[in-house]
Amino acid sequence: MNDPFPIFENHCRAGRRGEDHALAFLAARGFRLLHRNYRHGRGEIDLIMEDPDRVLVFIEVKANRAHRSGRPLERIDGRKIARLQRLAQRYCWQCGQSDRDMRFDVVGVEFPAAGGEPRVEHIANAFLPNGAAYFPSR
Repeated sequence: MNDPFPIFENHCRAGRRGEDHALAFLAARGFRLLHRNYRHGRGEIDLIMEDPDRVLVFIEVKANRAHRSGRPLERIDGRKIARLQRLAQRYCWQCGQSDRDMRFDVVGVEFPAAGGEPRVEHIANAFLPNGAAYFPSR
């Protein structure tokens, strides 16, 4: 995971590398992976994990090279939030998890342009069920 961020890396591979770093970051903090890349229809939830308090956490991962197209966490809009919420409902219904405490987190992974360790930013409770954001002011 220490290789520099390739200049011509495709979108899918870059996203996968970001998810790998996010997963390692959260696992080191006691999160347990339940599902990776849960898909239904045209939507996807990057990571579904259980936090140390046994809360079900739906995680959106955004990755990019530092200073390209803004911070990763700034690229989540209302449409994406609504899609994640619908997918989370589907997952809970499908897996019998609807009686659990749950939340939506966002993990941003910024890869330095010159290589080196990425910077990982985790925002717990990133948005509310009605789509209101907890994001820091922009």
